[in-house]
Amino acid sequence: MSSAKVIVILFFYTCTVRECVQHDFEPVKTALLQTWAEKLYFELWNCGEYITNRKSLQSKYNKEAKLEGRNGQVLAANISSVIKSMMDKKHQALKRILDIVEEVAVSAHDKAAPGNEYKVRNAKPKTATVNTSLPLDYLTVNSHFYNTPVNVSYSSVHVPTYVYDRASDVIKAIKWSEHLDETFKKNYEKDPRLSWQYFGSTTGFMRQYPAMEWPNKPVDLYDCRMRPWYVEAAASPKDILILVDNSGSMMGQSKIIARHVINTLLDTLSVNDFVNVLVFSNVTNEVVPCFEGLLVQATLANIRELKLGVEHIAEPNNISDFSEALTRAFETLEKYRERNMGAMCNQAIMLVTDGVPENFYELFKSHNWKNGTMGMPVRVFTYLIGREVPEIRDMKWMACANHGYFVHLSTVEEVREQVVHYLPVMARPLVLHQSHHPVIWTPLYADVIDPKMTDYEWEIKECLQQRTDTISYKKTKDQFFYPINEAKRKHSRMKQELNQNLNINRQKKYNLITSLAMPAFDKKTEMTKVAHLLGVVGTDVPESDLREAMSPHLLGVNNYAFIVTNNGFIVTHPDLRPVFEDILKPNYNSIDLTEVELVDSDNNPREFDQSILTLRDYIINQTTGDQEITVKYHYDDMRRATTADRHYYYSVVEGTPFTLVVALQEKHFGYRVKIPDRFQSLNTTRASLLDYFKDDEWRIHPDWLYCRYDYDEDNRTSFKSREEELRHFLNRISQKNNSWNKWPPPRFYSESYNSNGTKKSEEKFDCKCDKDLMLNLIYDANLTKGIFTEAKNDTEKKKNPAAVLMSLLPRTEFEKRFGVTLAFVATHSGLTRWMDYDNYEDKTKIPSDSDDSEKNKKHFIDENVYSIEEVWYRRAVEYNMVNDESYVYSVPFENENIKSSLVTASQAVFVTSKENKKKAAAAVVGYQFRHSALQELFTNITRQCYSETGCTPEIHTCLATDRDCYILDNNGYIIASENIIETGQFFGNVKGSIMNMLVEEKIYKKIIIYDYQGVCFKPDKEDDANSSSFLYTPIHHVKQLIGWLIGRLLWLAAHSNFQWMVSQAQAIFEDIPDYQEDEENNYSSDTSSNLKYEGEKALKYVMIHRTRPKTCDRVVNLFTLASKIPEKVERKSCARPYELRKIMNTNLILLVVNECKDKLTKTVKFDTLPQEVPYNESLSCHKAANSLPRCRPKTACIRTHPDEHEIYDKMCGKGTTIAPTLLVFFFSLFNFI
Repeated sequence: MSSAKVIVILFFYTCTVRECVQHDFEPVKTALLQTWAEKLYFELWNCGEYITNRKSLQSKYNKEAKLEGRNGQVLAANISSVIKSMMDKKHQALKRILDIVEEVAVSAHDKAAPGNEYKVRNAKPKTATVNTSLPLDYLTVNSHFYNTPVNVSYSSVHVPTYVYDRASDVIKAIKWSEHLDETFKKNYEKDPRLSWQYFGSTTGFMRQYPAMEWPNKPVDLYDCRMRPWYVEAAASPKDILILVDNSGSMMGQSKIIARHVINTLLDTLSVNDFVNVLVFSNVTNEVVPCFEGLLVQATLANIRELKLGVEHIAEPNNISDFSEALTRAFETLEKYRERNMGAMCNQAIMLVTDGVPENFYELFKSHNWKNGTMGMPVRVFTYLIGREVPEIRDMKWMACANHGYFVHLSTVEEVREQVVHYLPVMARPLVLHQSHHPVIWTPLYADVIDPKMTDYEWEIKECLQQRTDTISYKKTKDQFFYPINEAKRKHSRMKQELNQNLNINRQKKYNLITSLAMPAFDKKTEMTKVAHLLGVVGTDVPESDLREAMSPHLLGVNNYAFIVTNNGFIVTHPDLRPVFEDILKPNYNSIDLTEVELVDSDNNPREFDQSILTLRDYIINQTTGDQEITVKYHYDDMRRATTADRHYYYSVVEGTPFTLVVALQEKHFGYRVKIPDRFQSLNTTRASLLDYFKDDEWRIHPDWLYCRYDYDEDNRTSFKSREEELRHFLNRISQKNNSWNKWPPPRFYSESYNSNGTKKSEEKFDCKCDKDLMLNLIYDANLTKGIFTEAKNDTEKKKNPAAVLMSLLPRTEFEKRFGVTLAFVATHSGLTRWMDYDNYEDKTKIPSDSDDSEKNKKHFIDENVYSIEEVWYRRAVEYNMVNDESYVYSVPFENENIKSSLVTASQAVFVTSKENKKKAAAAVVGYQFRHSALQELFTNITRQCYSETGCTPEIHTCLATDRDCYILDNNGYIIASENIIETGQFFGNVKGSIMNMLVEEKIYKKIIIYDYQGVCFKPDKEDDANSSSFLYTPIHHVKQLIGWLIGRLLWLAAHSNFQWMVSQAQAIFEDIPDYQEDEENNYSSDTSSNLKYEGEKALKYVMIHRTRPKTCDRVVNLFTLASKIPEKVERKSCARPYELRKIMNTNLILLVVNECKDKLTKTVKFDTLPQEVPYNESLSCHKAANSLPRCRPKTACIRTHPDEHEIYDKMCGKGTTIAPTLLVFFFSLFNFI
């Protein structure tokens, strides 16, 4: 550093210190600071009490309501029993479908395939074979099927794009499967909550009930044989080792076909399977180096990692050493077999090559035939690549001699259809046993969405972002690179990428389900053993049905239930966050229990505490019991966190791999409100039920079961909303002789049937109601009716001088002073009421363009209908444990429109037992008011001396230039500041050194939260060092044009045959319009020329960095106010640059910072945005090296049968022909032209 620079720095430092000394660190007088805090409390408290009428509601609840304790073990047992009954009904429906499938298949065996006159109800709209399809008529929207237009009179058929739907075996099976329609309809009548029913055939088609038109946007990749329910039911769990030849002959088309084979094989695996991919030439290596010597669980994240490894296989070279590769594969499988690791059932080697030098008889004899050929542990499947292969005999012999299957693949088009042939082979032992039809339950997954769509949709989103940025540059290029605009774009993208906290019950784009399925066998008797798998029958159980079955209103606020599989993965959980930016996360369905229940410890990431590991072991091994653990958890978009003692009660869902867990905070939330006896029968209130719901300013929880018709098509009226539906049922309940059902909710009752399928004894009700929830709702409606209009006439309030003053103020003056816009109350039964206040602003003002955000702002009730699940409800109830008189205040985080921001205040209403002082949350009251009113109140109070002797406003109040004043909430976010743009920001981002002192002095406590469901974004290309690599040249556009033409022709040949690639460029150019075309006419030629001139220098800065989503762990430091912070915090030393006071009966503190002293403290930076946790390797590698135990599914492992050898002599493989594909190609080409 030069001497001149040192002199300048010393000069400014000296000036700063001198300025501080001259001000002599004038502190805020203790009494004055206390006065400010008291006046803020007085204004806020009395406004809240006056607006919400809290005390009146509190007294109403305490007058009659009682308490009853929550018994966690009983709740867990009841809920698991309810879910078991629900699953039993689905299982019974499946058995009926299965019986018909196997019966009809036998009777149709000798019948000829139907001719071209036979027409199919094809689910695909406007197909090329429309002349052979029946129309799907009279499709009506059905709320039970996700508001999809369906026809419940018949089923429809879906055939994968690359399967020829008029092939004799396909059309014959489609024909005889029509007989399933009657069974489908009867099942739906018996169980009106039954979801989709389907039969997936080994030929590729799927028959689904009810009939629907198949979505084909952006592309139809669906093949039932690749779905979890089919894969798991078709064969017992399996260990798979894929060996891919990378010798010098595997160049060009052979390499492409080989990669497609590997990716297709990986797509056919489920979470109960284990896999690895080895590439070999003269040496053998794993495609993912850190998976060396391992078989990894076939989760979406691991499959994704393997596919990326396959994508980066080195260029083919050298001569392959097959002996080393096969020996290594056999040794790895033997290790897992002997140590009882992996799938612990089937094992197979998949060999992908363009030829072998010999049949390796001796190698198989020593490794696979130790117990003779009848007891070989490993099957071998061989995939011969290439058109002109000199010899197939050895390849076929290897498969036939090892109970496998041989396939010869000449083109990419046939890969997906031929690769899946290994599944029926793996299923042969099951078929030969005949009598055993295992029922399987899948983990959570998205209905018809292909996992590969994550990358595709992210690429589309980035294209749209690029389009937006480029258009913005063209319009405002002079201001585009202004620092403030760059900062806004960066902040906007950061918020988008960090928007990963949408809970499972709030996302609406994807239908998340678990399925149960059973394999169907061909039972025809023939002289030659065939062991043919007909397919798989299945039905879905929506995740929302599981949540509903848990009766969350019985669990109460801050308590919940969740389900865990035998693998330790979550099926449903309030902190399961499967979506980011409306896109499925790469590992959305393999989130472990330990990744959502975070123990309150100081351990490093993924160093899970022994207490949670012990709980996990009990759960996956399906035992019944309980355990208490201190945990930490986040909420409010991972901006807030706290700790709690949770008691976990777990109970097995019999007959499934699921365990139900109930988590209770018994210390604070172990009781619930019990309504008075006079409301239990409704005898005295029936006539007045509708009176409680006369106005329209109320909503009910959208996901809870109050009352509902069983059959959507039987509705007596078309309901526009849940509220209209409720009124309808209240009217029915008010009628005499109406029947009520009891716990459990009747829609989940397990009815019994006669052998002919008729119900034995129960009367069929056309609607179902949860009596307990309905009674609580009616009781809450009775107490909260007119609660806000009572405020003016409440005589008790008039005893308070402040309340008298407020009541005397004209309404417009009151609203202008406090800026109140809305009051609300939400109850434990899911009822939310509100009352709007007229805006105090001039109604005659004509809105300007700058008012768009105000006009488009959503009403409070549009986003706050989930009552006990809302953040303001949970925070109010939680903070009641700290101070039972407190209002909890919050403002939007980092809101760009601060002037129109609203402050939300809420306080809990508890019912307290007179006998033991126990209490239960009954409701939360609250109100919203304009932040500008709070800002004005804050400024006016903190700039006055209030008769304090020796006080000068310009020196001793917040008017002083060297003093900053703040109101902070209990999590460190700025509620009010002299600089209004700091509102909603984390205080540590504004005053890091002061925040650090607050933490060190234990005023705030730091809570480290690890987000194990994170998504991070790595460059799409490893060598992408800067954005200039995306500057498109003319050569690039020519290459894109050629690629588009080739892609278009290949699309005609086989719609999805190139889906092995992780992303598809051609699909993007097909769906995203060229922004240069649709925007060019909006600008003059002069503008275009300027853009071209400036683009040469500036366009590279406009281009975004293309990324690819990847799973990652993230960490964030959050803070919470100490529970025992004193009302007065005295200054400990003259060097301390701040003073604070607790604002009584709030979650707020008043903080005064001496700016001069703060300049002399060490700068500390805080960041409350999640950051990626750095590991020395990828997350998948880290998890593979530290894998958690799992429990194998309890279904029987059937992997061998003594009669198999009769099949393999004649049916162990064949070469394939591409004639059907060519037929589709030419027909499609003709149609396209």
